[in-house]
Amino acid sequence: MRSHTVGIGASFDSAWQLGALLGVLLGVAGCPSRELPPPPAEEAPKPAPAPACEKVFRDPAVRAGGAKCCHGPSSEVLKKADVLATCGRTEVEYAGESQDQGECQFHFQLGGDAKDTFVAVNRPLIPPGTPAPVIPDPLLPWTWKKIQLRDAVGFVVKEAPKHPEMLEHQYTFWAARGRRVIGMKIAKKACGETQALALLQKAIDAGP
Repeated sequence: MRSHTVGIGASFDSAWQLGALLGVLLGVAGCPSRELPPPPAEEAPKPAPAPACEKVFRDPAVRAGGAKCCHGPSSEVLKKADVLATCGRTEVEYAGESQDQGECQFHFQLGGDAKDTFVAVNRPLIPPGTPAPVIPDPLLPWTWKKIQLRDAVGFVVKEAPKHPEMLEHQYTFWAARGRRVIGMKIAKKACGETQALALLQKAIDAGP
């Protein structure tokens, strides 16, 4: 009977010690460590990159992200300062530039929709081996009139039966000097006829 009592006491002591050890371990696990690093601070959103040009014209009718600075050969013909100085326009009236396929457009806010009040220049590249053109593309559905330019051939649209509104609102020019070809559309509200011709001459003189 005594040996049985001793066995129960030993088991009780072991169980008590195991319980105490588990309590200590649980207490340690439940206490957060003071050595853990603080959570990383949230980074502030990065600002959108500035456009490559001074000002981009954004047409509300064009999907977001569609507006771009002029680029490619057409962007190297004229600069904003050329257009402002030749056409007599001001910085306040300037609404920005945009690219429409190969065409570079300078827009102006002149009491109407700036989308339609622009000076546009197109500088197509003539493929090597192709003869230098001396007249506008005959496939264009317009009648052309030859105009006087210095050291270059030039034409302006005289009749456009399929596009009568074009003659009413803009001058449409084509000019060439060797393999340098320039196409221009100039809103009459943005530039007078004499000024438009001067801008065309500046465009054809701008490079080889």
